[in-house]
Amino acid sequence: MSTPALRRPATISIKNLSSAVQQAVQAVGVSQKMEIDHKLHVGPIIMGIILRPEQLPQAETVAAEITARVGASHGAGKLEPAVLIKGGLITCGFIAPEVVLSE
Repeated sequence: MSTPALRRPATISIKNLSSAVQQAVQAVGVSQKMEIDHKLHVGPIIMGIILRPEQLPQAETVAAEITARVGASHGAGKLEPAVLIKGGLITCGFIAPEVVLSE
C-alpha cells in the first residue's frame, strides 16, 4: 500500500498578498474611507481585510474577490472565502491552512 504524497503549503509574500487584497477591495468598489485599516489582516482564522459594519452587504463579495485573486495569481491552490463578524468588526478574506507567508 502506498502513502499519498504530502503536499507542500503554498508560499505567498506578504507584499503580494497585501496587493491582492487591496486590488480585490478596489474591484468590489469598497470606499477606502469605509475601511478601518488599509493594511492586510493576518489572523489565526482569516487572512484579508477588516471593514466597517456599514460594509456588511459587500462582505461576502469582498471575501470572494480576495480569495479568487490570491488563489489564482499566487498559486495558493484551493482557498475558502470567509467572513468573520466579531465585536462589530467584519473581517473578510479567506481561510488558508495551507498558506505560508514570507517577507
